[in-house]
Amino acid sequence: MKKLLLSLALVASLPSFAQKVDLDRFHFDVAYQALPKENVPLEKRTFGIHIKSTDGFNKYVPDSRIYEQLNVDGWKKVESNPTVGVDFVLEDFIFKGTEVKTETVNEKDKDGNITKSTTYYWVEARYSARGYAVYKGPFTPSKEALEQAKKKEEAKATNKFLANAVVKPADNTGGENQTLALGRELFFTTNKKTVRDAAVQDFNTGKDAIYEQKLRDFVNQSITIVNQKLNTTYGFPAIQTRDILWILDAKNEEGKTQIEAIEAVKELFKGMKADEPTEQLAKNLQPLIDYFESLKTKYTSSDKSGRKMRYSAYYNLAKIYYYLDMPDKVIKEAEGLIANDYDTKDGKNLIEDATKLKDIFAQTGFISRHNPSLK
Repeated sequence: MKKLLLSLALVASLPSFAQKVDLDRFHFDVAYQALPKENVPLEKRTFGIHIKSTDGFNKYVPDSRIYEQLNVDGWKKVESNPTVGVDFVLEDFIFKGTEVKTETVNEKDKDGNITKSTTYYWVEARYSARGYAVYKGPFTPSKEALEQAKKKEEAKATNKFLANAVVKPADNTGGENQTLALGRELFFTTNKKTVRDAAVQDFNTGKDAIYEQKLRDFVNQSITIVNQKLNTTYGFPAIQTRDILWILDAKNEEGKTQIEAIEAVKELFKGMKADEPTEQLAKNLQPLIDYFESLKTKYTSSDKSGRKMRYSAYYNLAKIYYYLDMPDKVIKEAEGLIANDYDTKDGKNLIEDATKLKDIFAQTGFISRHNPSLK
């Protein structure tokens, strides 16, 4: 009897749950940057825009509006001596003509006999636009460019007239221009009519407005393309998104503590800014990190309830470290999650995300997705 009481006392002293453990999703907000291909020092992040367009474009879209809409996130727009310059050139926009299209639709009875035929007409208008953008700035040479340069050097080495010549090496990282073609064809289609002349009249009535709209569409699409190229290469676009942590759904003391912890995580991440460092945030999160860490050794049972509690600890820590830009720590927590043997797929996904982040850091030379902006 004494042994039985002693055993019961020991079991009662261990953290456990009388019922199964349920975990609920808890959403929190995060902010970070998409990193550019080129790593330009903060003090050199300046760009300039030069617009050159014809009167035909200026009539509908002033150069000043185009200038305002071309921007590099995290960089400063300047009027002279920019590190990166863009010449945005709109050459012409031409109406190329129309073509009347037709389509006949047959209605059939249950035996497959045609009972009615209706011919529809519509007008397809075609427009041709010409333009381009020239980017001037530091570019890391592509693998193809490096291979070509290597072949040239090898050719020089085997040329007896060039073997001993002192030749200044080409500058592969700056000053080289890249041109982006913007020209394309655009089309407009009227609504279908059952009378040919009605379709033609439909187009003729609105052809001036259609021309203007298609020209505006071309300019807006070109602005989008140039901005995408600029920001993919140099910019730091801010990303605002939501993610989840796992919280214990229980009214016991542990459940109350978890609610407090998760609410604190939510409140702290709410203040995260894409262009501000995370060091202070990491310090503020440390007590919460310590709390989730303690759950791994507090709940050690091998049953499903224990594994679920440890799973939430590993998962929550991995997510916190991921948004603090600590991929190595993410991988460590994800490996622990997999070894815990509850929902191992999440662990594999976390490792994949962390590995991608490490690769991005290695390729770009950045160590954070929270870099300051040049005002």
